[in-house]
Amino acid sequence: MTPSLRSRAPSASSSKVRSVMQANYGGNLVPEQVLRSQLQRVGLRFRKHMRPAPSIRCEADIVFPKRKICIFVDGCFWHGCPRHFKSPKVHAGWWKEKIESNRARDRKRSRQLTASGWRVLRIWEHSVLADPSKVVNRIRLLICKQTIAQGDPCARIGDQGATRGRRRESPGTDPSQSQAAPT
Repeated sequence: MTPSLRSRAPSASSSKVRSVMQANYGGNLVPEQVLRSQLQRVGLRFRKHMRPAPSIRCEADIVFPKRKICIFVDGCFWHGCPRHFKSPKVHAGWWKEKIESNRARDRKRSRQLTASGWRVLRIWEHSVLADPSKVVNRIRLLICKQTIAQGDPCARIGDQGATRGRRRESPGTDPSQSQAAPT
């Protein structure tokens, strides 16, 4: 049996590199926080850090369970962004194998989730940081398409429970004082 990639991990090349690597953790990073904040700002409600399908061993960063949409915010280094990834020079062979292993796992999980009826959206962290509103619009469009595909063409984006059935009035209007237009 071949030893796992993790068990073959080389030791850090310096104490500074070791400190940086130990400080890395898996969730709630700045790009995710920025995206979640923007999604909430436009009235979208979602779950964070959730397994979309219990039978599939992966946790999405943002999940819209009702619409069966899951979003992954992929870091440029750990997921091998073609635009920004630069392989470390020390232990280059191991890092190449590690990043390719991460990419293969991402492709496998996306295929599994798609086969289970989920829409999967993978977003590079640099896209979120560069223009979060563009990413939010892309997500809103996907939600709208999925809503229509699920047979609910009258649902509006942002009406995912925020008003709880009450009609939302525009600011400065009082519905009790509305008058019928003269005929």
